[in-house]
Amino acid sequence: MVNQANRKMVGVVSVLVVIIIVIVLVMVVRHKDKNSVSSLTPAQISSAKAEIDSNWKTFFGSTASLQTRENLLQNGSQFAQIISSEFAALGQESFSSSINSTSLTSPTAANVVYTGTLGGQVVLKNEAGSAVKVGSVWKVSDATLCQLLALDGSKPAVCKTT
Repeated sequence: MVNQANRKMVGVVSVLVVIIIVIVLVMVVRHKDKNSVSSLTPAQISSAKAEIDSNWKTFFGSTASLQTRENLLQNGSQFAQIISSEFAALGQESFSSSINSTSLTSPTAANVVYTGTLGGQVVLKNEAGSAVKVGSVWKVSDATLCQLLALDGSKPAVCKTT
């Protein structure tokens, strides 16, 4: 009698374990889908790419204010002085950047391939960079700016902490 009760208890516990495993797996899959590009509609992907392109061009454009650049750069306020001095150092030569391709890697991150020109001459071709979505705004990643700053042989302290 006790043996039969134990078997029923083991059966009930086994069923409960299987149910718990199934629930956990469903939750993991749902969480993973929310962090996947596949969770975005084609319209959302297109909109994200257009915003990345626009914000990228604005950030690197010669007419953008310091405040605009800060707002379009991940952790922009940490880079205010660097942004100001680097763009001021360009003087009359304008740097611009155009995006060759953008691929979203998640709903909040994208890989960007871009070309940079200085005074109308291509100085960077098919360079790899990235964009991140912070809140509701797609921004140039601080890693991309640090990559550019490192090209002149120095890496500011703020780049070592981001």
